[in-house]
Amino acid sequence: MVLCCYISAYPLVNNHDSLRILLQDYNELIATDSITHNFVDAIEHLKEKEKVLRKLYDIQKNEIINNSTHRQPKETKHLQIAEMEEKLKKMEEDIQFRMEMTVLMVAVVSSLLAIAFVQIFRHERNRRLNSELLVEKDQIQDQLEELARKIQQYEIDNQYLTFSNDQLETTNAVKDKLLSIISHDLRSPISSLQALLSLFNTNNIARTDLIDFFGKLLSRVENTSTMLENLLHWSKYQLKGLEPIIDRLNLQMIIDECINLYRMQAEQKHIVIDNSLKTCVHVSSDAEMLKVILRNLISNALKFTHSGGIITIKTMTKDNFAVVSVKDTGVGISPENQAKMFAMNNFTTPGTEKEKGTGLGLMLCKDFVEHNHGKIWLDSKLNVGTTFYFSIPLFES
Repeated sequence: MVLCCYISAYPLVNNHDSLRILLQDYNELIATDSITHNFVDAIEHLKEKEKVLRKLYDIQKNEIINNSTHRQPKETKHLQIAEMEEKLKKMEEDIQFRMEMTVLMVAVVSSLLAIAFVQIFRHERNRRLNSELLVEKDQIQDQLEELARKIQQYEIDNQYLTFSNDQLETTNAVKDKLLSIISHDLRSPISSLQALLSLFNTNNIARTDLIDFFGKLLSRVENTSTMLENLLHWSKYQLKGLEPIIDRLNLQMIIDECINLYRMQAEQKHIVIDNSLKTCVHVSSDAEMLKVILRNLISNALKFTHSGGIITIKTMTKDNFAVVSVKDTGVGISPENQAKMFAMNNFTTPGTEKEKGTGLGLMLCKDFVEHNHGKIWLDSKLNVGTTFYFSIPLFES
Protein backbone atom coordinates (compact mmCIF):
# COMPACT_ATOMS: atom_id res chain seq x y z
CA MET A 1 0.00 0.00 0.00
CA VAL A 2 2.90 2.39 0.84
CA LEU A 3 4.60 1.63 -2.46
CA CYS A 4 1.45 2.28 -4.46
CA CYS A 5 0.85 5.62 -2.72
CA TYR A 6 4.44 6.57 -3.22
CA ILE A 7 4.36 5.78 -6.90
CA SER A 8 1.03 7.56 -7.37
CA ALA A 9 2.67 10.64 -5.95
CA TYR A 10 5.56 10.34 -8.42
CA PRO A 11 4.73 13.52 -10.46
CA LEU A 12 5.32 15.54 -7.26
CA VAL A 13 8.70 13.93 -6.48
CA ASN A 14 11.80 15.95 -7.39
CA ASN A 15 14.26 14.69 -4.79
CA HIS A 16 17.31 12.79 -6.03
CA ASP A 17 17.14 10.06 -3.36
CA SER A 18 13.38 9.69 -3.67
CA LEU A 19 13.71 9.12 -7.40
CA ARG A 20 16.30 6.40 -6.82
CA ILE A 21 13.96 4.68 -4.34
CA LEU A 22 11.12 5.01 -6.87
CA LEU A 23 13.37 3.52 -9.55
CA GLN A 24 14.10 0.55 -7.28
CA ASP A 25 10.35 0.11 -6.64
CA TYR A 26 9.68 0.02 -10.38
CA ASN A 27 12.38 -2.65 -10.77
CA GLU A 28 10.61 -4.73 -8.12
CA LEU A 29 7.24 -4.24 -9.83
CA ILE A 30 8.72 -5.24 -13.19
CA ALA A 31 10.27 -8.36 -11.62
CA THR A 32 6.93 -9.28 -10.00
CA ASP A 33 5.08 -8.76 -13.29
CA SER A 34 7.58 -11.04 -15.06
CA ILE A 35 7.11 -13.81 -12.47
CA THR A 36 3.31 -13.59 -12.65
CA HIS A 37 3.40 -13.29 -16.48
CA ASN A 38 1.57 -9.95 -16.23
CA PHE A 39 3.34 -8.58 -19.30
CA VAL A 40 0.90 -5.71 -19.96
CA ASP A 41 1.62 -4.14 -16.56
CA ALA A 42 5.32 -4.86 -17.03
CA ILE A 43 5.36 -2.73 -20.20
CA GLU A 44 3.60 0.15 -18.39
CA HIS A 45 6.06 -0.04 -15.48
CA LEU A 46 8.99 -0.04 -17.92
CA LYS A 47 7.62 3.15 -19.50
CA GLU A 48 7.25 4.74 -16.05
CA LYS A 49 10.78 3.62 -15.15
CA GLU A 50 12.09 5.39 -18.29
CA LYS A 51 10.38 8.60 -17.20
CA VAL A 52 11.95 8.33 -13.74
CA LEU A 53 15.38 7.76 -15.29
CA ARG A 54 14.98 10.86 -17.50
CA LYS A 55 13.91 12.97 -14.56
CA LEU A 56 16.77 11.63 -12.48
CA TYR A 57 19.16 12.51 -15.33
CA ASP A 58 17.79 16.04 -15.55
CA ILE A 59 18.23 16.54 -11.78
CA GLN A 60 21.78 15.22 -11.86
CA LYS A 61 22.60 17.34 -14.92
CA ASN A 62 21.28 20.48 -13.22
CA GLU A 63 23.18 19.65 -10.02
CA ILE A 64 26.40 19.31 -11.99
CA ILE A 65 25.82 22.64 -13.72
CA ASN A 66 24.67 24.50 -10.56
CA ASN A 67 27.27 23.05 -8.20
CA SER A 68 30.22 23.37 -10.54
CA THR A 69 32.84 25.96 -9.41
CA HIS A 70 34.74 28.25 -11.62
CA ARG A 71 37.86 26.21 -10.86
CA GLN A 72 36.45 23.28 -12.89
CA PRO A 73 37.31 23.55 -16.50
CA LYS A 74 34.55 23.86 -18.97
CA GLU A 75 35.78 20.73 -20.68
CA THR A 76 35.34 18.71 -17.47
CA LYS A 77 31.74 19.81 -17.16
CA HIS A 78 31.01 18.80 -20.69
CA LEU A 79 32.77 15.49 -20.12
CA GLN A 80 30.63 14.71 -17.07
CA ILE A 81 27.48 15.65 -18.96
CA ALA A 82 28.55 13.42 -21.87
CA GLU A 83 29.14 10.51 -19.50
CA MET A 84 25.75 10.93 -17.95
CA GLU A 85 24.11 11.16 -21.36
CA GLU A 86 25.96 7.96 -22.36
CA LYS A 87 24.74 6.18 -19.23
CA LEU A 88 21.21 7.45 -19.84
CA LYS A 89 21.40 6.30 -23.44
CA LYS A 90 22.49 2.78 -22.36
CA MET A 91 19.73 2.67 -19.78
CA GLU A 92 17.19 3.80 -22.38
CA GLU A 93 18.48 1.15 -24.77
CA ASP A 94 18.23 -1.45 -22.02
CA ILE A 95 14.70 -0.33 -21.21
CA GLN A 96 13.80 -0.37 -24.91
CA PHE A 97 15.24 -3.90 -25.24
CA ARG A 98 13.29 -5.03 -22.21
CA MET A 99 10.11 -3.49 -23.65
CA GLU A 100 10.66 -5.23 -26.99
CA MET A 101 11.33 -8.54 -25.25
CA THR A 102 8.27 -8.01 -23.11
CA VAL A 103 6.16 -7.27 -26.20
CA LEU A 104 7.60 -10.41 -27.84
CA MET A 105 6.76 -12.45 -24.76
CA VAL A 106 3.27 -11.01 -24.78
CA ALA A 107 2.88 -12.02 -28.43
CA VAL A 108 4.29 -15.51 -27.79
CA VAL A 109 2.13 -16.06 -24.73
CA SER A 110 -0.93 -14.74 -26.57
CA SER A 111 -0.21 -17.14 -29.42
CA LEU A 112 0.28 -20.00 -27.00
CA LEU A 113 -2.92 -19.08 -25.20
CA ALA A 114 -4.77 -18.93 -28.52
CA ILE A 115 -3.38 -22.33 -29.53
CA ALA A 116 -4.23 -23.72 -26.10
CA PHE A 117 -7.76 -22.32 -26.37
CA VAL A 118 -8.18 -23.90 -29.82
CA GLN A 119 -6.88 -27.22 -28.48
CA ILE A 120 -9.14 -27.03 -25.45
CA PHE A 121 -12.08 -26.20 -27.69
CA ARG A 122 -11.27 -29.11 -30.00
CA HIS A 123 -10.76 -31.44 -27.05
CA GLU A 124 -14.04 -30.39 -25.52
CA ARG A 125 -15.82 -30.78 -28.85
CA ASN A 126 -14.25 -34.22 -29.39
CA ARG A 127 -15.15 -35.20 -25.82
CA ARG A 128 -18.74 -34.13 -26.42
CA LEU A 129 -18.84 -35.96 -29.73
CA ASN A 130 -17.32 -39.07 -28.10
CA SER A 131 -19.93 -38.89 -25.35
CA GLU A 132 -22.69 -38.64 -27.94
CA LEU A 133 -21.16 -41.53 -29.90
CA LEU A 134 -20.95 -43.64 -26.74
CA VAL A 135 -24.60 -42.92 -26.00
CA GLU A 136 -25.56 -43.86 -29.55
CA LYS A 137 -23.37 -46.98 -29.30
CA ASP A 138 -25.11 -48.01 -26.07
CA GLN A 139 -28.49 -47.43 -27.69
CA ILE A 140 -27.50 -49.51 -30.73
CA GLN A 141 -26.12 -52.23 -28.43
CA ASP A 142 -29.40 -52.27 -26.49
CA GLN A 143 -31.33 -52.51 -29.74
CA LEU A 144 -29.09 -55.37 -30.93
CA GLU A 145 -29.54 -57.21 -27.63
CA GLU A 146 -33.29 -56.73 -27.82
CA LEU A 147 -33.27 -57.99 -31.40
CA ALA A 148 -31.16 -61.00 -30.33
CA ARG A 149 -33.65 -61.75 -27.55
CA LYS A 150 -36.53 -61.56 -29.97
CA ILE A 151 -34.71 -63.84 -32.44
CA GLN A 152 -33.94 -66.30 -29.63
CA GLN A 153 -37.55 -66.22 -28.46
CA TYR A 154 -38.67 -66.72 -32.04
CA GLU A 155 -36.39 -69.76 -32.37
CA ILE A 156 -37.72 -71.16 -29.07
CA ASP A 157 -41.30 -70.59 -30.21
CA ASN A 158 -40.47 -72.15 -33.58
CA GLN A 159 -38.89 -75.17 -31.89
CA TYR A 160 -41.89 -75.50 -29.62
CA LEU A 161 -44.24 -75.32 -32.58
CA THR A 162 -42.15 -77.89 -34.45
CA PHE A 163 -42.14 -80.15 -31.38
CA SER A 164 -45.88 -79.70 -30.93
CA ASN A 165 -46.42 -80.44 -34.62
CA ASP A 166 -44.27 -83.58 -34.36
CA GLN A 167 -46.20 -84.67 -31.30
CA LEU A 168 -49.46 -84.05 -33.10
CA GLU A 169 -48.30 -86.07 -36.10
CA THR A 170 -47.12 -88.87 -33.81
CA THR A 171 -50.44 -88.84 -31.96
CA ASN A 172 -52.35 -88.96 -35.23
CA ALA A 173 -50.15 -91.82 -36.43
CA VAL A 174 -50.82 -93.69 -33.17
CA LYS A 175 -54.55 -93.19 -33.56
CA ASP A 176 -54.43 -94.32 -37.19
CA LYS A 177 -52.46 -97.41 -36.18
CA LEU A 178 -54.88 -98.22 -33.39
CA LEU A 179 -57.86 -97.88 -35.74
CA SER A 180 -56.10 -100.06 -38.32
CA ILE A 181 -55.36 -102.78 -35.76
CA ILE A 182 -58.83 -102.66 -34.27
CA SER A 183 -60.53 -102.74 -37.67
CA HIS A 184 -58.41 -105.57 -39.12
CA ASP A 185 -56.47 -107.63 -36.57
CA LEU A 186 -59.08 -107.66 -33.81
CA ARG A 187 -62.14 -108.01 -36.01
CA SER A 188 -61.15 -111.47 -37.25
CA PRO A 189 -61.15 -113.34 -33.89
CA ILE A 190 -64.25 -111.51 -32.74
CA SER A 191 -66.03 -112.44 -35.97
CA SER A 192 -64.94 -116.07 -35.50
CA LEU A 193 -66.24 -116.07 -31.94
CA GLN A 194 -69.50 -114.48 -33.10
CA ALA A 195 -69.93 -117.12 -35.83
CA LEU A 196 -69.21 -120.00 -33.40
CA LEU A 197 -71.67 -118.65 -30.86
CA SER A 198 -74.32 -118.27 -33.59
CA LEU A 199 -73.82 -121.90 -34.72
CA PHE A 200 -73.91 -123.09 -31.11
CA ASN A 201 -77.10 -121.13 -30.44
CA THR A 202 -78.92 -122.62 -33.47
CA ASN A 203 -77.61 -126.17 -32.84
CA ASN A 204 -76.21 -126.24 -36.38
CA ILE A 205 -72.82 -127.66 -35.35
CA ALA A 206 -71.85 -131.12 -34.17
CA ARG A 207 -70.30 -131.60 -30.76
CA THR A 208 -67.02 -132.91 -32.20
CA ASP A 209 -66.75 -129.93 -34.51
CA LEU A 210 -67.62 -127.62 -31.65
CA ILE A 211 -64.74 -128.99 -29.54
CA ASP A 212 -62.34 -128.55 -32.45
CA PHE A 213 -63.54 -124.99 -33.02
CA PHE A 214 -63.21 -124.17 -29.32
CA GLY A 215 -59.55 -125.26 -29.34
CA LYS A 216 -58.74 -123.08 -32.33
CA LEU A 217 -60.80 -120.21 -30.98
CA LEU A 218 -59.05 -120.40 -27.61
CA SER A 219 -55.68 -120.01 -29.33
CA ARG A 220 -56.97 -116.99 -31.26
CA VAL A 221 -58.44 -115.41 -28.13
CA GLU A 222 -55.14 -115.87 -26.28
CA ASN A 223 -53.26 -114.21 -29.17
CA THR A 224 -55.87 -111.48 -29.20
CA SER A 225 -55.39 -110.95 -25.45
CA THR A 226 -51.65 -110.56 -25.95
CA MET A 227 -52.35 -108.22 -28.83
CA LEU A 228 -54.69 -106.09 -26.73
CA GLU A 229 -52.15 -105.93 -23.91
CA ASN A 230 -49.44 -104.77 -26.32
CA LEU A 231 -51.81 -102.22 -27.75
CA LEU A 232 -52.54 -100.91 -24.28
CA HIS A 233 -48.87 -100.57 -23.35
CA TRP A 234 -47.91 -99.17 -26.75
CA SER A 235 -50.66 -96.52 -26.81
CA LYS A 236 -49.86 -95.53 -23.21
CA TYR A 237 -46.16 -95.24 -24.05
CA GLN A 238 -46.79 -93.27 -27.25
CA LEU A 239 -49.48 -90.91 -25.99
CA LYS A 240 -48.31 -90.26 -22.43
CA GLY A 241 -44.54 -90.75 -22.70
CA LEU A 242 -44.28 -93.01 -19.64
CA GLU A 243 -40.93 -93.15 -17.83
CA PRO A 244 -39.67 -96.35 -16.17
CA ILE A 245 -39.95 -96.78 -12.39
CA ILE A 246 -36.67 -98.49 -11.52
CA ASP A 247 -36.85 -101.03 -8.68
CA ARG A 248 -35.01 -104.06 -7.28
CA LEU A 249 -36.55 -107.14 -8.94
CA ASN A 250 -36.05 -110.89 -8.52
CA LEU A 251 -35.43 -111.98 -12.13
CA GLN A 252 -36.19 -115.67 -11.48
CA MET A 253 -39.62 -114.88 -10.05
CA ILE A 254 -40.46 -112.54 -12.97
CA ILE A 255 -39.51 -115.20 -15.57
CA ASP A 256 -41.53 -117.94 -13.78
CA GLU A 257 -44.56 -115.62 -13.55
CA CYS A 258 -44.45 -114.92 -17.32
CA ILE A 259 -43.99 -118.62 -18.16
CA ASN A 260 -47.06 -119.55 -16.10
CA LEU A 261 -49.20 -117.16 -18.16
CA TYR A 262 -48.43 -119.20 -21.30
CA ARG A 263 -48.41 -122.65 -19.72
CA MET A 264 -51.83 -123.66 -21.12
CA GLN A 265 -51.05 -122.33 -24.62
CA ALA A 266 -47.75 -124.25 -24.58
CA GLU A 267 -49.48 -127.46 -23.54
CA GLN A 268 -51.98 -127.09 -26.41
CA LYS A 269 -49.07 -126.98 -28.89
CA HIS A 270 -47.13 -129.61 -26.92
CA ILE A 271 -44.23 -127.20 -26.40
CA VAL A 272 -41.95 -127.35 -23.38
CA ILE A 273 -40.85 -124.05 -21.75
CA ASP A 274 -37.76 -124.37 -19.55
CA ASN A 275 -36.37 -121.71 -17.21
CA SER A 276 -32.76 -122.64 -16.55
CA LEU A 277 -32.28 -119.85 -13.99
CA LYS A 278 -32.35 -121.57 -10.61
CA THR A 279 -30.47 -119.00 -8.52
CA CYS A 280 -31.60 -115.62 -7.23
CA VAL A 281 -30.51 -112.76 -9.51
CA HIS A 282 -31.64 -109.21 -8.77
CA VAL A 283 -31.85 -106.55 -11.48
CA SER A 284 -32.69 -102.85 -11.61
CA SER A 285 -35.68 -102.39 -13.89
CA ASP A 286 -39.29 -101.29 -14.25
CA ALA A 287 -41.36 -104.37 -13.27
CA GLU A 288 -44.19 -103.89 -15.79
CA MET A 289 -41.81 -103.14 -18.66
CA LEU A 290 -39.68 -106.21 -17.86
CA LYS A 291 -42.82 -108.40 -17.85
CA VAL A 292 -43.96 -106.96 -21.19
CA ILE A 293 -40.52 -107.78 -22.69
CA LEU A 294 -40.57 -111.40 -21.43
CA ARG A 295 -44.23 -112.01 -22.33
CA ASN A 296 -43.70 -110.84 -25.89
CA LEU A 297 -40.56 -112.90 -26.42
CA ILE A 298 -42.23 -116.05 -24.98
CA SER A 299 -45.40 -115.40 -27.01
CA ASN A 300 -43.35 -115.01 -30.22
CA ALA A 301 -41.42 -118.20 -29.47
CA LEU A 302 -44.69 -120.12 -29.00
CA LYS A 303 -46.13 -118.62 -32.18
CA PHE A 304 -43.21 -119.67 -34.41
CA THR A 305 -42.37 -123.04 -32.81
CA HIS A 306 -43.95 -126.22 -34.20
CA SER A 307 -45.76 -128.70 -31.98
CA GLY A 308 -43.32 -130.74 -29.88
CA GLY A 309 -40.69 -127.98 -29.82
CA ILE A 310 -38.73 -126.56 -26.90
CA ILE A 311 -38.34 -123.04 -25.59
CA THR A 312 -35.37 -122.43 -23.29
CA ILE A 313 -34.87 -119.32 -21.15
CA LYS A 314 -31.34 -118.78 -19.86
CA THR A 315 -29.66 -116.03 -17.83
CA MET A 316 -26.02 -115.11 -17.46
CA THR A 317 -24.26 -112.13 -15.86
CA LYS A 318 -21.65 -110.03 -17.64
CA ASP A 319 -20.19 -106.59 -16.92
CA ASN A 320 -22.81 -105.61 -14.30
CA PHE A 321 -25.65 -106.76 -16.60
CA ALA A 322 -27.96 -109.75 -16.59
CA VAL A 323 -28.26 -111.13 -20.16
CA VAL A 324 -31.50 -113.05 -20.71
CA SER A 325 -31.96 -115.30 -23.77
CA VAL A 326 -35.20 -116.83 -25.07
CA LYS A 327 -34.35 -119.65 -27.47
CA ASP A 328 -36.85 -121.65 -29.57
CA THR A 329 -36.62 -124.55 -32.01
CA GLY A 330 -38.98 -122.86 -34.44
CA VAL A 331 -38.98 -121.88 -38.09
CA GLY A 332 -36.21 -119.29 -37.78
CA ILE A 333 -35.92 -115.93 -39.50
CA SER A 334 -34.34 -115.23 -42.88
CA PRO A 335 -31.39 -112.79 -42.94
CA GLU A 336 -33.37 -110.19 -44.90
CA ASN A 337 -36.20 -110.30 -42.33
CA GLN A 338 -33.89 -110.11 -39.32
CA ALA A 339 -33.10 -106.47 -40.12
CA LYS A 340 -36.86 -105.71 -40.03
CA MET A 341 -37.55 -107.19 -36.61
CA PHE A 342 -37.13 -104.00 -34.56
CA ALA A 343 -38.16 -101.53 -37.29
CA MET A 344 -40.85 -98.93 -36.74
CA ASN A 345 -43.00 -100.26 -39.59
CA ASN A 346 -44.23 -103.10 -37.33
CA PHE A 347 -43.04 -106.01 -39.47
CA THR A 348 -44.92 -109.27 -38.73
CA THR A 349 -45.48 -112.73 -40.22
CA PRO A 350 -48.10 -115.45 -39.44
CA GLY A 351 -47.20 -118.13 -36.89
CA THR A 352 -46.98 -121.91 -37.40
CA GLU A 353 -50.76 -122.15 -36.99
CA LYS A 354 -51.51 -118.94 -38.88
CA GLU A 355 -51.45 -116.86 -35.68
CA LYS A 356 -51.66 -113.18 -36.45
CA GLY A 357 -49.85 -110.33 -34.77
CA THR A 358 -49.64 -106.56 -34.90
CA GLY A 359 -45.86 -106.27 -35.07
CA LEU A 360 -45.94 -104.10 -31.96
CA GLY A 361 -44.41 -106.70 -29.64
CA LEU A 362 -40.76 -106.49 -30.71
CA MET A 363 -40.97 -102.73 -31.10
CA LEU A 364 -42.21 -102.50 -27.50
CA CYS A 365 -39.43 -104.85 -26.38
CA LYS A 366 -36.79 -102.62 -27.99
CA ASP A 367 -38.21 -99.40 -26.50
CA PHE A 368 -38.65 -100.87 -23.01
CA VAL A 369 -35.20 -102.51 -22.94
CA GLU A 370 -33.51 -99.27 -23.98
CA HIS A 371 -35.52 -97.26 -21.44
CA ASN A 372 -34.15 -99.61 -18.78
CA HIS A 373 -30.57 -98.96 -19.98
CA GLY A 374 -30.15 -102.28 -21.79
CA LYS A 375 -29.82 -103.67 -25.33
CA ILE A 376 -31.69 -106.26 -27.39
CA TRP A 377 -30.50 -108.40 -30.32
CA LEU A 378 -31.18 -111.78 -31.99
CA ASP A 379 -29.52 -114.77 -33.59
CA SER A 380 -31.52 -116.96 -35.98
CA LYS A 381 -31.22 -119.66 -38.64
CA LEU A 382 -34.00 -120.83 -40.95
CA ASN A 383 -35.60 -124.14 -39.90
CA VAL A 384 -33.29 -124.33 -36.87
CA GLY A 385 -34.66 -121.72 -34.48
CA THR A 386 -34.26 -118.21 -33.08
CA THR A 387 -32.69 -116.80 -29.93
CA PHE A 388 -33.56 -113.33 -28.65
CA TYR A 389 -31.17 -111.70 -26.18
CA PHE A 390 -31.65 -108.64 -23.97
CA SER A 391 -29.59 -107.12 -21.17
CA ILE A 392 -30.78 -105.51 -17.95
CA PRO A 393 -28.53 -103.79 -15.33
CA LEU A 394 -27.83 -105.84 -12.21
CA PHE A 395 -28.97 -104.37 -8.92
CA GLU A 396 -26.14 -102.73 -7.00
CA SER A 397 -26.74 -102.24 -3.27
